[in-house]
Amino acid sequence: MLSESELIYERRKLFDLMRAYPGWSLRAYAREVQHDLQWVRKWTKRWMGQEAATDEALRSRSRRPQHSPRALVNSVKDTIGELRETLSERFNRAAGAKLIAYFLGKTTDAQAKPPSLSRIYKTLVERGYLRARPKVDHTPLVLPAPNEEWELDFGEIYLGAEEDRLEFMVVVDKGTSRVVYSEGLSGYRAESAIDAVLRLFAAQGVPKRLRFDRDPRLWGSWTRASYPSPFIRLLHALHVEPVVCPPHRPDKKPMVERCIGTLKREWLARFSPSTFADAHVLLDPFIPDYNQLRPHQGAACQNRIPDEAFPSLPTLPSLPEHVAPNPWLTVEDKRIYRRRVNAAGSIQVDRHPYYVGQAFAGALILVHLDAPQALFHISLNGDVVKVLDIKGLHPNEMTLLDYIEVLKTEARFIDYFRAMHWHKTGAPH
Repeated sequence: MLSESELIYERRKLFDLMRAYPGWSLRAYAREVQHDLQWVRKWTKRWMGQEAATDEALRSRSRRPQHSPRALVNSVKDTIGELRETLSERFNRAAGAKLIAYFLGKTTDAQAKPPSLSRIYKTLVERGYLRARPKVDHTPLVLPAPNEEWELDFGEIYLGAEEDRLEFMVVVDKGTSRVVYSEGLSGYRAESAIDAVLRLFAAQGVPKRLRFDRDPRLWGSWTRASYPSPFIRLLHALHVEPVVCPPHRPDKKPMVERCIGTLKREWLARFSPSTFADAHVLLDPFIPDYNQLRPHQGAACQNRIPDEAFPSLPTLPSLPEHVAPNPWLTVEDKRIYRRRVNAAGSIQVDRHPYYVGQAFAGALILVHLDAPQALFHISLNGDVVKVLDIKGLHPNEMTLLDYIEVLKTEARFIDYFRAMHWHKTGAPH
């Protein structure tokens, strides 16, 4: 690496070339002095219009910022502290730099430049509202288009009485962070969860994808390694792609998880409802408060109110009158189930028994689903030993209301099956 004196000599050569051959190109200067083009461009730009090569012009410049940022005056720091206290009380949570910046921009003079988030954060640390924390690296979240993918989850709060509680369902649009729907009951089951999602689709339309976790009311069936649940089959019939999150991964649906935390800790905790009726009536005003008044700091809204960030949204299709009840077969094509043949020579797939033969009693067999033919191929040690028709399939077209009744009846019996299993074994199924 060249010393400063050697670099000054090289810059002097470049300056002399510029004076002697003003018509040369920058590449010609670079070839002559044997330096890269970027170095030549930087120094020729710095010497633009200069007649003589003074010592000051040939020296390197410090990389230190020429102007340090202006310190905030005490009046602005006082305003930040007041906003910290008033906004924390208003939204029932600790107001951070982004929230304070939003309201500070509305209260200060329009011509005055508001302080940066880092200056607000340093002021909060200086005034004792925050403790400085180390920087955390975050992986950016890729957001879908508005109203394309929704996240669904359940939350609950316990009220004054020991057995009194409110369980609520919240749906958030992943692409906009807006609350799409919320409602509450004393407790959801598989059947009431289907009713709730149908009310959601009837009110807001049908999205392309619905993301949820492995809640047994949504994902579970008669047996874990079995058919899709009635809820998932309903989504397939409505051409909604179900996205089931892996176990113990709430970060896969972060929008609705954050919204449920806001609903419990910032909204319901503010009013401290003591009865189910008091808590239930608070769910309806939560949506306009969340979408129309509260700045959202996520990647979608960028510290803006959701309705301001997304003033118009695409219209979604409504619920159809008729559906094809078996499109889930195509999705599950070539799926393999493992089953143990019982002493009677039968296996169970979903709620239906299939007779394989007493000769295979005790054997562990594989059941291959053939969707185009609607068949099960039973194999043992790689050889197909039997081919069976899939039971429980419906006609190629049904009215939506008839299909819903079929699924709700099945969901009701699944709840009954789990309750009986719990009563017998003391463990959930």
